[in-house]
Amino acid sequence: MGRTLLMGSGRALFGLNVKEVREVLKAPPLHYVPLAPAMLLGAINVHDAVVPVFDFLQLRGLQGEVGEHIVVLQGACMALAVNAVHGLCSRTIVLPGGIAYPWMREVFISARGLAGLIDPVGLQQTLEQKLSSTRNPPTEGLPDWIGR
Repeated sequence: MGRTLLMGSGRALFGLNVKEVREVLKAPPLHYVPLAPAMLLGAINVHDAVVPVFDFLQLRGLQGEVGEHIVVLQGACMALAVNAVHGLCSRTIVLPGGIAYPWMREVFISARGLAGLIDPVGLQQTLEQKLSSTRNPPTEGLPDWIGR
């Protein structure tokens, strides 16, 4: 089992394998994206790449304050706004995933409690489905829309 970045979103805990995390930022100013759905908070510049920032609470269907931290994912060309980043942990006592969300690989026990391990590919597919169901959907897939 690999090292996991543990983060908080609302009252829930989630983790990302450290190999899937590009970097963690204190929330920088976001650039407005016209006609974007509410869960797309805006975009940031990360090493000369435009990266969309999604509200992790809204993605889960919840409302609340926008997170103070931005977690940039390695290969998915997206970032998540989360309320807290608790640091690295090891996953112990792993349970099958997909219980609460289709983009969860597994549920594990951390020092702070139960947490869901995020599958970035499943998360990107979920975002593509949600974006395509909005009133002003992009005509291409998420990666093509992001790269503009």
